[in-house]
Amino acid sequence: MTPIYELVSVECYAGYKGEEEPRAIVLEGQRFGVAGILSRERTLDGSSGRLREAWRCRLSDGRVATLELLEPGAWRVSF
Repeated sequence: MTPIYELVSVECYAGYKGEEEPRAIVLEGQRFGVAGILSRERTLDGSSGRLREAWRCRLSDGRVATLELLEPGAWRVSF
């Protein structure tokens, strides 16, 4: 089973459009830098009409994580 975390802090590069690209995550009190972004996907949620964004990232500890921006300030991280 893949662990999914919703109470997580994500630090982003904030360009003129807001949260544009994740730079680090804080998970269970530990900070992991984003070593590289492998892919980025934008999807339209049919039920809410909201645009959702997801990044597949390699973290500084070597793990690959998917970071989903559910709404401003609300993230889901899965491994």
